[in-house]
Amino acid sequence: MQDLIAAAQASFLGALPTPGVIAATLAAVIAAALLRGFTGFGFALAAVPLLGLFMAPAKAVPIAVVLQLLGGLTDFRRAGRDCHWPSLRWLIVGAVIGSPIGALVLSIAPAPIARIAIAAITAVAVVILSRGFALAEIPSRPATAAVGLAAGLFNGLAAMPGPPAVVYYMSGPFRAAAARASLLVFFLATSITAFASTAAVGLVNGGILWLAALSFPAMLLGTRIGEYGFRRGTEALHRTVSIASLGGVALLSAAKGISELM
Repeated sequence: MQDLIAAAQASFLGALPTPGVIAATLAAVIAAALLRGFTGFGFALAAVPLLGLFMAPAKAVPIAVVLQLLGGLTDFRRAGRDCHWPSLRWLIVGAVIGSPIGALVLSIAPAPIARIAIAAITAVAVVILSRGFALAEIPSRPATAAVGLAAGLFNGLAAMPGPPAVVYYMSGPFRAAAARASLLVFFLATSITAFASTAAVGLVNGGILWLAALSFPAMLLGTRIGEYGFRRGTEALHRTVSIASLGGVALLSAAKGISELM
């Protein structure tokens, strides 16, 4: 009986991390949270590759998803006051519709090709934004829903809903505070879907939840430091860092797609 209980506990918790892995996880989470606190996005962009240096992607991804969900819930009250709800609602509607379509396309198209295509589209967006492209007014509801649909497609294809939403808020006539808060709420919505998906396929176990809970204070610390930098910085600096981070998305997606092809 005791052997059965021990086996059940081992199956639920998985292999317990060593102190070195815990320390490395905390460092990776703080670094990713700094970016999230400053820009309002980019946590998974930074956390998954950093965590992947010392753990399998099957662990790195769900840990990042759980932390992003917890962080989004924590920040929702404040972000909800600053975000631009009229646009955000239609972005989320489009993303909900687009995600299953993207997943369906992924079941047909090879994942590496999808990642490279997303990288190419994102790189074009980075070039356009870096040249000063800006919209004079907020896009219409149908146009906003179309951007959300694109974000959902990106999410279903490669678990990367960010680029369309980031381009939308960086090019629109939004204050930096409203853009940042809107992205935080948007990623909370997409992280709920991502958590359900990873849990459904059995990637979220007790060990993942334990390590995420242990890392959560580090995420809060990094986010608050990044947020402090955002408050002290200028709108121009926020735009520059956001565009650079978007470029990082393109590079990482292209690198992963090419490595998978090879």
